[in-house]
Amino acid sequence: MIALGTDCGYKGGVNQAGLYVHVPLCAKRCPYCAFVLIESDGGLHERFVGAVLRQMERVSGEFRRVPFISLYLGGGTPSLLEPEQVARFIETARARFEACEPLEITLEANPDGIHAGRLRAFREAGVNRLSLGLQSLDDEELAFLGRTHTAAQGTAAYEAARAAGFGNVVLDVMFGVPGQTPERWTGALKRIVALAPEHVSLYGLTVENGTALGRWVKSGLSLPGEEDQKVLYEIAMDVLPENGYRHYELSNFARPGYESVHNSGYWDGRPYLGFGPGAHSYWPHRRWANVSNTRYYLRRSATGEDVTWMREELTREQRMLERAFLGLRRARGISTSSWEGEFGEPIEARFGAVIDEYRELGMLERRGDFLALTRAGRLLADSVVAKFA
Repeated sequence: MIALGTDCGYKGGVNQAGLYVHVPLCAKRCPYCAFVLIESDGGLHERFVGAVLRQMERVSGEFRRVPFISLYLGGGTPSLLEPEQVARFIETARARFEACEPLEITLEANPDGIHAGRLRAFREAGVNRLSLGLQSLDDEELAFLGRTHTAAQGTAAYEAARAAGFGNVVLDVMFGVPGQTPERWTGALKRIVALAPEHVSLYGLTVENGTALGRWVKSGLSLPGEEDQKVLYEIAMDVLPENGYRHYELSNFARPGYESVHNSGYWDGRPYLGFGPGAHSYWPHRRWANVSNTRYYLRRSATGEDVTWMREELTREQRMLERAFLGLRRARGISTSSWEGEFGEPIEARFGAVIDEYRELGMLERRGDFLALTRAGRLLADSVVAKFA
């Protein structure tokens, strides 16, 4: 179990931050995916690792004394890297920044191509939280989603993670796939629960521009509609909490004590530094992003050029909007006292009309210090949150 660290001595106004490494490598691109990635080429791996390490070294000059509480290796498929390469990320992060203990270190992995020995090596490298891209336990659904593993391989990968000693495993699961009836989805959730992961992340299948799925839909493919997805989501809101998983964020359920430290930082407005192509960084009150083209990122890194392409200072209005829509993703909602402390006025002064409207509709409620979505509000979260923007 990983909890927020307390051994953080930074006195400069920020005492807990997150580090993120985007690993844009996949065996193949899934038809629904719009992330920044390229199909894996073993020859690129070492060049990529070197580029990220150089970026860490450059950035550490400014942020050397900033304690970080989490390191998240996402993608893409970070598990395509060798354990020794992952170890170098972890070692460099610890050497260049100040670690808050206990430190949460997450690795995203696909079920194919991993086994207990390889996973054990990742654990020995320092990874203590594994996020497994299961997506489904149904072979037909996996084939539609373009996944490179079968349901049996997914289960075997989970068992391998346990055999390797991982005590904090996340399973990613997708809903809204064609043919996914309420009965079929309920059965899928029960099989997930039977595996007993510490954390379950649910993602509704969405259509992104420029993806194969987007082209299929334009050609006539029919996907479950909004009402169908709401039914499936509501089933998950019942089945998972009934089996000990707290619905702590719109897409995330966890056993007590196993909530994502890293992702909670995004929703709570904690700063983070992003490394790798397309990765974003936030530091009060500024934001910047790295170039997204992987080969361009590698070339610029190799020649010592700055790998960022966008920088902006956030206005007070931008900060308010982000604090509102990110805070409402959390089950507990927005701390109104923290809001007033940061912005010098009650949240109602900026969003009073929207709050009143959705409280009357039964979608927002006050719970002590917090303003939060109700169950009905979570079902229409995108619409409610959009009103704050």
